[in-house]
Amino acid sequence: MDPSTRVGVPGGAELIRLTDVFYENLGAEKPSARQDVIDALGPESFFDAATVLGNFEMMNRVAEATGIPIPPQAVDRETELMKILGLYDILKSQQHQASSLD
Repeated sequence: MDPSTRVGVPGGAELIRLTDVFYENLGAEKPSARQDVIDALGPESFFDAATVLGNFEMMNRVAEATGIPIPPQAVDRETELMKILGLYDILKSQQHQASSLD
């Protein structure tokens, strides 16, 4: 999300930055992103935000593991792990089967 977008909630810009920093794995920026949320909203709200962030990531992994169709961006993000686990071949086979039905 564009960090200049006003989301209409207190600490919105800080929350967007926190999410971007963690999802883009910008390690050097993590401490300042955390502190910005704590400064804007307090430690309790930071904890809540981190819990929501973690829950969304967990739910995505559960959905992927149970066979819910995987969006292309998830495949791109997890390709190496999927190859190691042998899941990449299964995904490609499913995609091939689905396209041959069209």
